[in-house]
Amino acid sequence: MKTKLLKPTILSLSFLSILSGAAISPALGRIQQAFPEASQLTIQMILTLTPLFIIPFSLLTGRFSLIFSKRKILFIGLGIYLIAGVGGGLMNSIPLILVMRALLGVGTGLISALSLSLIADFYHGVERSTTMGQSSAFATLGGIFLTILSGWLALFSWRFAFGVYLVSLIVLIMVWFSLPDPPATQRISTKTGKLPLGVFGMGFLTILLMVVFYLIPARIALFIQSTGIGDAGQSGISIATMNLAAFLVGMAFGQIRKFLKSNVTLLALLSLGGGLLAMNFVETFPAILVSLFIAGMGIGILMPTIFLITANMVSNEQNGPALSITNSSLYLGQFISPLVISLLGSLFRFQKIRDEFLVSGILTIIAAVIFLFWSLLQKRRSNVYSQQP
Repeated sequence: MKTKLLKPTILSLSFLSILSGAAISPALGRIQQAFPEASQLTIQMILTLTPLFIIPFSLLTGRFSLIFSKRKILFIGLGIYLIAGVGGGLMNSIPLILVMRALLGVGTGLISALSLSLIADFYHGVERSTTMGQSSAFATLGGIFLTILSGWLALFSWRFAFGVYLVSLIVLIMVWFSLPDPPATQRISTKTGKLPLGVFGMGFLTILLMVVFYLIPARIALFIQSTGIGDAGQSGISIATMNLAAFLVGMAFGQIRKFLKSNVTLLALLSLGGGLLAMNFVETFPAILVSLFIAGMGIGILMPTIFLITANMVSNEQNGPALSITNSSLYLGQFISPLVISLLGSLFRFQKIRDEFLVSGILTIIAAVIFLFWSLLQKRRSNVYSQQP
């Protein structure tokens, strides 16, 4: 049974999930001052440890959802998220903070895959497309809001920055009162068939997409400063511009998909690739903002498209395991992105950060061309079959 607050409740889960680890990034400087004996690498692990634990627990959540009620899993995940998130600010040593950050990854892993699975449970057709887009938009909005709030709280104390995770208490209350058990939990057997190969294909595409896309948040600050175009403050504006674009197209995803139909993926790839290519040529800050806005529109369409295609491949009973694979691939792609870009740099002898944007843009455009030929081939095959008696 759907309630009036069902959709806001599901979207609030997306609000918490995507940038949960990076939410306290503005407080890292203050934490370094509080623990001067800690190395730079150790301080960075406060951010990077969380996604490492999200990946395996997101995968496990898919299996858990075949056995336990998704509602119960969410309660456990939100409880861990709340305690570990806020608990980081109560610790008096870096090792204990890292333990809390690892537990935050466990909680986020339990939440993030189910936030997508619940959309597939409760919505179908155009409404599913619309809600998938809104989910991506709210994830982007959460990243912006939590990071800004964390930065403001860090002005008072690094401990206060961890208070942003108290938002999860509101979400926990919403889940308690407004989220019923989805129809998929009412089943006789916990055994399901094998997932289609296409699900793993979507996971692989997600990894590749994140490897290319994550170059922007990982390198934009250094790019702006090394080229003399701007400073750290302007790099923040750049990321916010890209996130704004992703948020806007995410909110309108259902209408965009309905209007563009099968062309939506091709145009999104061209948008992301074009934005990355343009970064190779920019010389002014406004040009950077335009390039990143174009790239942001591309990623804002591609992510809900991948999640939607994955959900439509399987039955409601299998959407938990299927979407947990795609969701884990998202975090895995973010984690290995610097390693892959570094490998490409050695292979192609990159001299500047511009070269990284250039190669990433070219690879994305190549993917768009491959997708175009594949689409034409599929259309030709369907025409041949329709003409057969």
